[in-house]
Amino acid sequence: MAIVVIGATCSLGEAVVDKLLSMDVDVVAIEESHKTRNESLLKYSNSKLSVQGDGYSVSFDGSPADIIIGGNLLIHDLIPTRNDRWMADEFVSWLTGKDCEERPRYWLSVIDAANAIAHLALSEKNFSDLHMCGRREWSYDDTKAEFEMLWNRTNQGQTGKFTAETLFGHDIAGMEPKPIGSDSYSRPNLDPLHNELLQLTGDGWRPLIPLRTAIMTFIAGILE
Repeated sequence: MAIVVIGATCSLGEAVVDKLLSMDVDVVAIEESHKTRNESLLKYSNSKLSVQGDGYSVSFDGSPADIIIGGNLLIHDLIPTRNDRWMADEFVSWLTGKDCEERPRYWLSVIDAANAIAHLALSEKNFSDLHMCGRREWSYDDTKAEFEMLWNRTNQGQTGKFTAETLFGHDIAGMEPKPIGSDSYSRPNLDPLHNELLQLTGDGWRPLIPLRTAIMTFIAGILE
């Protein structure tokens, strides 16, 4: 079978195409960038990338499809791998030395999101009202602390002049216990997504990429 991926010009769309091809699934997508990015993989795998064809479809630009990102699948608090439409207001503000509205987030890596979307597409099922985000709540201050630490390390790494403050004494933010029922921002309902993935993979919805890794990948992408 082939999966038709429409409008995959964002980091999440690209990650979905990459994941499907790595699973030896044929993909139909018109963007030339997918072929360039996966040149080595396509040379040594059984998967094919075509610009025309039919199959179960995933749309990233609002076009009609079996899975419409922003339609029957809503994705929240995604951390992209570069500056694209998924970049949250917090990162936009912090990159310019400003603050913005302080609210908790349920951060989600593009990699975890792409893996789940690939499995949903392979099921060829009809979905409605699915929400996707991370399971763990991160406060504004804890996310900012992680971002600023990694941003400073990256900038100092480019010069080779590290400060002790940047290199040492940085435990992962947000590890202190939080009282039950203290949420000021309710998490989207992940049960429908979890139940679907439980049937498809046996694992359910279990994001695996740590926040620090997702932020590091994002920083690397915007500095390319």
